[in-house]
Amino acid sequence: LYLSIKLVLLIAKLFRFYIQSSTHVALAVLSLSTLTHLHYDLSWQSALLVFVFCATVGAYNFIRYYASLQTKASLNTPLLVFSFISALGLVLSVTRLAFQTLLIALLLGLMSLVYVLPRNRFFDGLRYLPYVKSIIVAACWASVVVLLPLLNHQIEFDRATWFLWLQMVFWTIATMIPFEIRDINHDSESMKTIPQTFGIRGAKMIGSLMLFGVAVLSYLLSLEYDDMVPTLIASILALVFLWKSTLNQSAYFASFWVEALPMAWLLSAVVWKWI
Repeated sequence: LYLSIKLVLLIAKLFRFYIQSSTHVALAVLSLSTLTHLHYDLSWQSALLVFVFCATVGAYNFIRYYASLQTKASLNTPLLVFSFISALGLVLSVTRLAFQTLLIALLLGLMSLVYVLPRNRFFDGLRYLPYVKSIIVAACWASVVVLLPLLNHQIEFDRATWFLWLQMVFWTIATMIPFEIRDINHDSESMKTIPQTFGIRGAKMIGSLMLFGVAVLSYLLSLEYDDMVPTLIASILALVFLWKSTLNQSAYFASFWVEALPMAWLLSAVVWKWI
């Protein structure tokens, strides 16, 4: 019994580290990037995947443990070590990426830095500008998971590229809403997030509209109707979690289950392709 309790406590500790270290969100971004690879039938780019994973860990840990005053105290040695290893992986992967990929990644990195700047008398971080938080985050995610893989393969952008980019923007906005509902009482009122502006029910309706847009764009991007099935499955799952979102949601409802939706999308795409 004692060993069982110790094992349960260890698993719980590892799970908390998995979430708090931003590994989960990094795998979510990687999953969406992999969907782009599958859509364009791209060869695997290990350096890019390492770069995306490590950059996501670095960016989110910087936002969570440096830029956010509320969570600075939760930064500990294991998180610092993991962040350092991720930074090292980022530096090593950079040397194997195409120049245009690095250029866009640098611009996105600068946008992320400006996004998390703390309030000061000269300039507030972009996240404090009213109404634009969701748009900035969604545009960054879409650019990372769609544009970077194509740039690194030196594939020219066409109309389908921008359809796919817009689809990822819609998806990100919709799946951000459960987080914004959770944080509605903690976010600065000046941020004017979607739930703050339109209310919880209004935000859910906007999220539903975004997911409908994801499905419509999937129809425009699909060569055959069957290609839409994984996207429809992911969109329905996202819709369920969106409408189940509440102010007093469980600790890991958004940070684990909602964040896992891109993995579910990727899994359904792989299984459907295999079938």
